[in-house]
Amino acid sequence: MKGHRVSTVPRFVGDLPWTRSAPHEDEDNDGKFPDESPVEVRYPRSKQVEQADQDTWLWLPGSIVEQCGPDEWYVCIEVRDLAVLSDGRRAPRGTASPNLYYPCCFRDGSEIRPRTASSSATSSTRRGAAR
Repeated sequence: MKGHRVSTVPRFVGDLPWTRSAPHEDEDNDGKFPDESPVEVRYPRSKQVEQADQDTWLWLPGSIVEQCGPDEWYVCIEVRDLAVLSDGRRAPRGTASPNLYYPCCFRDGSEIRPRTASSSATSSTRRGAAR
């Protein structure tokens, strides 16, 4: 099985070069998963789970940050329970969205699936509108 690279550096979603109201046109994206598109990727919810077979990881909601190579994308995981503060500590409940940093990871096209309306509606841990 192909190894996954999990970003250890939190990514502040608010510092992205685009917003929902004015999407960034990226000439380097082939269009398979456009920038900002809602997707799902397998991602470990804890360090213990990270050691398990990657096929057992849950599909979590995210969004495409950018395409970074042929058939490779950088994805922001949009799960508030995984968000941290700027110093890497777990974010306490009630932390304002602009102060949250969400994990990001690299995935190839076979490890990404479009997010459906039903998967969005059933995810109660999905990140709030911090963009």
